[in-house]
Amino acid sequence: MSDTTQSRTPRSARAAASTATEDNIAAETLRTEAPSSVTDLFDKGLARAKDAHEKAAAIFEHSTEAFEEIYSCAKRGSGEYQQKLLEIARHNANAAFDMARELADAKTLPEMFERVLTHQRKQFETFTAQIKDLSSLTQKVVAETTEPIRSGMAEPFRIAS
Repeated sequence: MSDTTQSRTPRSARAAASTATEDNIAAETLRTEAPSSVTDLFDKGLARAKDAHEKAAAIFEHSTEAFEEIYSCAKRGSGEYQQKLLEIARHNANAAFDMARELADAKTLPEMFERVLTHQRKQFETFTAQIKDLSSLTQKVVAETTEPIRSGMAEPFRIAS
């Protein structure tokens, strides 16, 4: 069995070498036989492909920069929004404790109802102001985040044309 394996190896090596030699001869023959018009056409196609590659690389680079800016704006806006939500939660928790203290200090049932109604009116006004603040912050974050999209996405189209 080892004799047949040893005898096969040189044949396959010889076959691979002869195939490589035949491929080189075929390539040489094609190069010398190709008309100049085909060579010129090939060169023009290669130049166009290279130009398209350079434009695509520039577009991708510019787009990557725009997306990095978008991400950083969104991250910064998200942080501001989280801070605002924490501030609102803190304010509402303090208002709830104040309400509990006022209810504990009430002497009569009508006084308790009056304090509850006063607290609810105050909380409704506070809630309205908090919603306005969140809405304006949301609009600001969206505007800052979409600005790089608007300004950054026009450039790739200019590069491509």
